[in-house]
This record gives sequence, structure tokens and C-alpha cells, in this order.
Amino acid sequence: MPPTPARGRSAPPVPKELARALGDQGVDPSAVLDLSDESEASAARLCTITPGELPTEERLTTLRQLAGDHVSTDGHLFIHLAGRRPDTELARWRNGLWPNFHVGTRYIFEPTGDITKTLLHGPARLEGPPAKPGSIRVGELLCARTCDHVRSPELTALKFDTNAAAWNGNPSKADYLHHRWMRKFVARFTPKRGHKRVLDFGCGAGWVGIEASLHQGAEQLRFFDPSPEMVRISTENAKAAGVLDAAGATGFGEEPPYPNAEDEAFDLVLSSGVLSFARDREAWYDGLARTVRPGGTLVFGDLNPSSIGMRKRRHKKPMLPIRELAAVPRDEARAAMEARGFRCEESCGYQLTDPVPQLLHLDATRLNGALAHPLSWCNRLASGIDRAAGGPLKPLFDSWVMRFVRES
Repeated sequence: MPPTPARGRSAPPVPKELARALGDQGVDPSAVLDLSDESEASAARLCTITPGELPTEERLTTLRQLAGDHVSTDGHLFIHLAGRRPDTELARWRNGLWPNFHVGTRYIFEPTGDITKTLLHGPARLEGPPAKPGSIRVGELLCARTCDHVRSPELTALKFDTNAAAWNGNPSKADYLHHRWMRKFVARFTPKRGHKRVLDFGCGAGWVGIEASLHQGAEQLRFFDPSPEMVRISTENAKAAGVLDAAGATGFGEEPPYPNAEDEAFDLVLSSGVLSFARDREAWYDGLARTVRPGGTLVFGDLNPSSIGMRKRRHKKPMLPIRELAAVPRDEARAAMEARGFRCEESCGYQLTDPVPQLLHLDATRLNGALAHPLSWCNRLASGIDRAAGGPLKPLFDSWVMRFVRES
């Protein structure tokens, strides 16, 4: 039997060479098939991008089609890129997989034999002994999952439960002033109209609904969220804020738990930063519409994908949160609600884009709040100007908000 020929240094890696990274994802290297393998859809596929190969539109289209055909709904798609790649190129590969797949983890294979694992919150060395220096090829491994899997009810609830405490807001932190202003801006985007029954549609920590209830002098506040922990925190926050009739439930916007069989639809419904998490956007719009009574008010806001900063991040950042990639333009969301019998009364942007978010982060992490008030004033002034002008300054803001009245 002739000897097995040695694999050259430029040959595509076999799964066992990526075993540490695959194992970190809970994948057995022996179960990983090549993406071009014509067998039926499987739980783990590997595609190798050779040196010099660029993310052309033709290549990305083929990659998406193969991955859609050969990766199971809850499976892993691994993209190995030989050699070092600039972040802008990695971002193009990531963008090319969207909206079918979302890249959630990046592994960097170092010349030293170490592997750096990068998540949204930053890089860290992968645990375990490094390989012998020079024994592994320098390269990148992108780990992608189907967007349906990443946005599944189970994973969404788990993610929100995990981050609930951090998303509640901490008055002792330097960025609290900015976050409190944002929730008040949305909560008070409708004038006082004597709304008695208020619903926070996707409540998070509950602050938008609480602020709106206090502003309106409401008699009843209801709220829901996929996360039981978020609902618990919202209940505590409402009680501490003095909202007497407040209650929450777990649920998703596609099938909201309110109004229930005993209740009518609400006078005022607020949904802030929830649309970009929706798994089924049309069903989500339908669910939102059902919660507002005829003649009632809807305040609705989310991320702005066309802002200067958001466009720059999609171009330069290999790792982005799925909700940022799924952000919906204001005009599209407006058309969806108008098609469901709503009339838009007012809209504008808020939360200034690049470089203000970076300055807020610098202020919170290094400057101990020295810029908190000046940056807050800049945001307030800019949002006030855009609102007074009717919302023409879309590229300058990372978020948008609209107010509707339901006519039918």
C-alpha cells in the first residue's frame, strides 16, 4: 500500500486541525463534513477560503446557497480563511452570509500555536495548551449559525435572562444619565392625553413603560418580555416607582400575551428596541397592531441601519450583534403600520451616531463620567432640532422613534 502523501502547508485544513475551536463549539471534528459534500443537510459543515480568494458577489451567492442546502436548521457553518485577513474583508464575508446565517464567534489561529476566541464583548485566549509553534497554519475560523436558530424563542429568552441585570441600568455608572434620557425621550414622545391603560410591548427592564405611565397618570400598566427575569425586574421596578396596578407576563411580539380574554386593547402601547429582535417581522407587526385600541396611541422605536455609524460598523466590524444586522429602516416600519390602519403623527431620530457612542463608552470606562452631561446635552439638542424639523436628519442618529394613532 503506497504511503499517504503529506499535506502541504497551503492545503485546506482538515477538521481535526481545527479540533480545539470545534470542540469549543461542542462539535466533534469527525462529524464535520465539507460544505460541498452532496449528502443531506448535516449539523456541521466546513468551507475553506483559499489564500487570495475574495468575497465576490458570485462567491457569496454560491456560499449562501450551499450552506442553505447542506446545513441543518440548528447546525454550525464553519468558514476557514487561510492567512490573515483585514477586518473589512471579514466583514464582507459576514455580510455575505446574512440574512441566512449569523457569525457569532471568530477564532484566530496564531503562529505561536495559540488560538484567540473573539465574541462581541472582545477577544480572549482559548483555554487549553497551545499547539507547537509553527504546527498550525495561520488563519481565521468564522462560526455561523442559522438566523432562525439564533433568534429561536429558547435562545432569545436565555440571552435576555443572562443580560437582565446589566440591562436594568445602574445609577452609579457614568453612562446612566444617557440611558435614562433615552428611555424618557421614548416614554414621553406622546403628549399627555389621559391614557389610562398602558402596555410596554417587549419591556426589557420596564423603564419605558414605567416612565410613560407616570407621565400619563395611567391607572394600569402591563408589560411582557421573552425573559422571565426581565419580567421579574420590571415588576420590582414598577413597584419601586409607585405604579400601583402593574403586572407582567412572558411572551413574544408575534403572539403577545396582552390583551387577554378579559381585557380590551390598550390606550397607549410603547415598543422600544424590540422590532430588530423579531423572528417573523410581519407576524410581529400584526401582534403589535392588535394591542392598540381604535383611537389609541402607539409609540414605536428601534435602531437605524442607515445611520453613519451603523453603516461604518457593518463595513469595518467582523462581529456585530444580530439585532444590528436586522435593524429596520424607519420608512419601512412606518409603511408596515400604516398598512395596518395606523396614521403617523410624528417621527424623529435620537441617540447621535459616530463618534458620540464611542465617546460615551470612553467616558464610562476611562473618564469616570466627565463627559456625561456635555454628551447628554448634545443628544438632547440634536434630537430636539430633528423633531422640530419633522425628522429629516436620519443619517445622524442611531435610533428612530415614531408616534401613531390607530384609525381602524
